[in-house]
Amino acid sequence: MSYDPKKMRLAITASAAGTLLEWYDLYLAIILAKVLSNQLFPGGDSVYFLETLAIVGSSFFVRPLGSLFFGSMGDRKGRKRSFLLSLLLMGGATFLIGLLPSFQQIGWLAPVLLLALRLTQGFALSGEYAGAIIYVAENAPPDKRGYYTGFIQATVPVGLLLCLSVVIGIQSLMSVEDFQAWGWRIPFLSSAVLVVFSYFIRRKMEETPEFSRLQSSGSLSANPVKESLGSLSNWRKILHIIFGGNAAQSTLMQTAQFVTLYFLQRAMKLEEHTSLIILAAALLLGAPFFQWAAKWSDRYGRQKVIYSGLCLGAISIPLSFYGFHAFGNPEQLSTAHGISVPILLLFIFLAWLNTLASALVYGPMGIYVMEFFQGRTRYTGMGFTHNFGNGVLGGITPLVTEYLKTHWMVQASLAPFIGLAYPLALLALALVLNPGLKSPYDEGIEKTS
Repeated sequence: MSYDPKKMRLAITASAAGTLLEWYDLYLAIILAKVLSNQLFPGGDSVYFLETLAIVGSSFFVRPLGSLFFGSMGDRKGRKRSFLLSLLLMGGATFLIGLLPSFQQIGWLAPVLLLALRLTQGFALSGEYAGAIIYVAENAPPDKRGYYTGFIQATVPVGLLLCLSVVIGIQSLMSVEDFQAWGWRIPFLSSAVLVVFSYFIRRKMEETPEFSRLQSSGSLSANPVKESLGSLSNWRKILHIIFGGNAAQSTLMQTAQFVTLYFLQRAMKLEEHTSLIILAAALLLGAPFFQWAAKWSDRYGRQKVIYSGLCLGAISIPLSFYGFHAFGNPEQLSTAHGISVPILLLFIFLAWLNTLASALVYGPMGIYVMEFFQGRTRYTGMGFTHNFGNGVLGGITPLVTEYLKTHWMVQASLAPFIGLAYPLALLALALVLNPGLKSPYDEGIEKTS
């Protein structure tokens, strides 16, 4: 395959811009779950916070179904068409969330409409991420696929950082009452600008050399879903990938980001502004490692970099949450409060450790999963595997941790930490299974070393 630097830059720009937007859109509802709970349910004061998380998390459940739709389209009709459609669906759903009437205006129809729009977002994201990774990888030299797909991986922390920056910025320009009443809509509505920008960039894209080769030779799959999921051996491979790292990667990131945020806000009673700054600072410091980790995987192997992140996460998660609990609210205050600068810096460091672990696992994960699947069914196979492990099993982490904290009766000393049982269990399982899961690229490195 000939390498065209100009075409590679366009592929990265178009793919990363759209994927950045998709993560921004997806994360807004998670960041603003508390506000949505107050606006779209009766009662206020986050009485329906768990229900809101369930609706927000519903987007993850529909992702495997969406991956089959977009994957089949991408394998039969082309990579470009599939993730161009996903971009428009995602952007439209996000814009409409910003227009949702409140519970006081339309009653229970408000959370029902939020559910419908979140399902649309999850359906769209299932085609976006896999399409972006595949598009960049199929345009890149084989020995630099990690490096180039790393720019797509970095859109996750950058998208969340953009989301946090917009929310913090808008909050600082208005009163708490105005933000709760109507200011929360602005971040959703403003995403329309990014949608238009990303759409016109992507229209300039050409199909990948790999897809063009399959198309010209008549080797495209007539039924990618059946070909990908129709054999027991494929299911063994898919389940091994899911439980050998893919689900653990997602639960690690969800814990480093949203479980941390909710723990600081709801358990430690930190001021919302302070908790957002802690998360934003940790993401800012950790964002470059997502691309660097993917680059390192080209040299050292995907599996080795991923396993190092899994080990770090298994240590940093309990360590960080113990630190949050020990220093976040030692006086057991029941109202929102601030913290001293030294404690703020400590919390940023602890949150950064979890972000670093996330980067080491997630950075190479996209290309790692992709390399297990052949070109003719790659979009479908990779999309389903990633969206089941990353989306369903890992994506529900905030919901499961909140549910465990509110419904499992344990002794008082363990009560704040019981929710961590879920992410730590997935991490432990991956630590056992991952050593036996080497991608074709990893095996090639071992043969030449």
